[in-house]
Amino acid sequence: MNAYLFVSKIRVQTALAYRFNVISTILVQCLIMYAMSCFWTAAYDGAETVSGVSQRDMITYTTISVIMGNLLTMGVQDRIARSVRSGSVALDLLKPVSIYGIYLAEDLGDCAAALLQKAVPLLLVGTVMFGFPAPVSAVHFLFFLLSFAVGYLINWLLAALLGLCAFKTLKLGPLANVKGFIMKLLSGSIFPLWFFPVGFRNVLELLPFMYIYQLPLGIYIGQYTMEEIAFRTGLQLFWCAVLWLLFDVLQKKMAAAVLIQGG
Repeated sequence: MNAYLFVSKIRVQTALAYRFNVISTILVQCLIMYAMSCFWTAAYDGAETVSGVSQRDMITYTTISVIMGNLLTMGVQDRIARSVRSGSVALDLLKPVSIYGIYLAEDLGDCAAALLQKAVPLLLVGTVMFGFPAPVSAVHFLFFLLSFAVGYLINWLLAALLGLCAFKTLKLGPLANVKGFIMKLLSGSIFPLWFFPVGFRNVLELLPFMYIYQLPLGIYIGQYTMEEIAFRTGLQLFWCAVLWLLFDVLQKKMAAAVLIQGG
């Protein structure tokens, strides 16, 4: 555990060194936040609520979604692909610590750095532009934190599973772009799923993507009742367990193939 904590610490220190990247990212994210708020203002066109959600709630949804997007950036898929292309993956798998545990620690370190460097400034800017995006209650905020943590693991596991494809394809190429597009469209990070047709929405709710953005954000603005929160959080934990088992099986098969072939 100390090794993983040390890796996370190094990632935080490394991220803090790139100030220009942080400033430019904040500026771009502020523009996105403002553009989305203008979109929802125009979309509501004076209507008090749409699909049971007020315009104020949608502004809060957008602000928190942009902040979450900076915390949910994963590098595991690119790290796996680079190690496969360079051939270092065989030596990595022989190390006394789990290489995937190291990748997770690195991403958690990046998340901690993003929380300080990007999330807090974006929250301050969002508060100045639209008012403080307060959760509907303290209880909902606690459930939001739990849901965000599980959603983070789901997002990481999906990225790691994509990274494992590099063992077969060597390069991820368009796969990474397709995955990014699907995530944006189906996770609710841009458009909440309750604006989709009922049939399509019911299908999306069976998939793991909505549990990354849609569920935490819906909890934050009070879109779900406590019974729905308990049920959907259970489904979120189920998907997390399923993806973890799938990743564990696949990474062991890939590791066995690499070690048998000699890297």
